[in-house]
Amino acid sequence: MNLSRRHNIVSINKSWEIKQVLDKSRKLYHKYGIVFLNKDDEVKEKLRAAVIVKKNCGRAVRRNYIKRIGRYFICKNITLFKNYNRVIFLFLSKEMFKYKDLDKELKRVFSNENAGTVNN
Repeated sequence: MNLSRRHNIVSINKSWEIKQVLDKSRKLYHKYGIVFLNKDDEVKEKLRAAVIVKKNCGRAVRRNYIKRIGRYFICKNITLFKNYNRVIFLFLSKEMFKYKDLDKELKRVFSNENAGTVNN
């Protein structure tokens, strides 16, 4: 399933590809988890993305909500990922949050990343 047919974002489905991205990526830490950003110069393809939510984040309804707002963030802010061709969002937080909270936090993290600093 594509994350967004409008923006041509493709989901990362294969476990070996997810492991490869997790091992060789730049990590951005935020309040709700980690963002893995990978730029492979050899591969010229459209953005591939995945949203992963750990099971301890809550029941299935909560995890699905987190995945949905994570995918929505990727689609709405596609320009943040113009320098990367693979992106994985890993959510670890048990804290309840809404899209507005996630949007504000991730934009803060990406603005710091573009300024050259990474939050830990």
